[in-house]
Amino acid sequence: MKKLLVLSMTLVTLIGCTSQKMMSIYHTQGVEITQNSSGDDIVNKYTTSLPFKTLHASLPICIAQELDNSPVVLTSENYFGSPWWYSYNLPSQQSITVNRGETIKLVEGKQVVANAVTDYQRNTKYFVSYTLTATRNQHSINYLFSNIKQAPQYTGSINDGFNNVKTEQRSRPDLVIEALNKEAIKIQSCLLK
Repeated sequence: MKKLLVLSMTLVTLIGCTSQKMMSIYHTQGVEITQNSSGDDIVNKYTTSLPFKTLHASLPICIAQELDNSPVVLTSENYFGSPWWYSYNLPSQQSITVNRGETIKLVEGKQVVANAVTDYQRNTKYFVSYTLTATRNQHSINYLFSNIKQAPQYTGSINDGFNNVKTEQRSRPDLVIEALNKEAIKIQSCLLK
């Protein structure tokens, strides 16, 4: 009986640890899914296009003003929490700073390439890094986000920085896409002011 109980608990734990794919991300317009070297499905690119009638500012200026590529501090605090119960951190002195570099990488004609980082909140803070290629067309700006990676602010006992965004529910690719949309909307609002 004891062995059966241990086996049942192990099975429940293993089932609870597996994460299902977020199927809605496969049907989200503009999202390109690919596989990483381990065979996991990841968000490879995301494209969105926002229309305009008249621009009142330049694309490079708005990108420089609205995007942030500051260094990110990731700590090795142990984060315990769940949407269903109290969350807390166990302090630790270990942290790493991920240096980000210049925001704007290239301005060529009607195209601007930039690197930036943003964040979203899900029980704890998550950082999202990306490369943006913004292209001005006749009546719209095309925003292509690539090299999309994320990192939780509190990474537990091992802190390995930014990783690809898997399509698993626990990776919350939907919140990553929402954060990227907010970045495009910030730039677009600046252009239209």
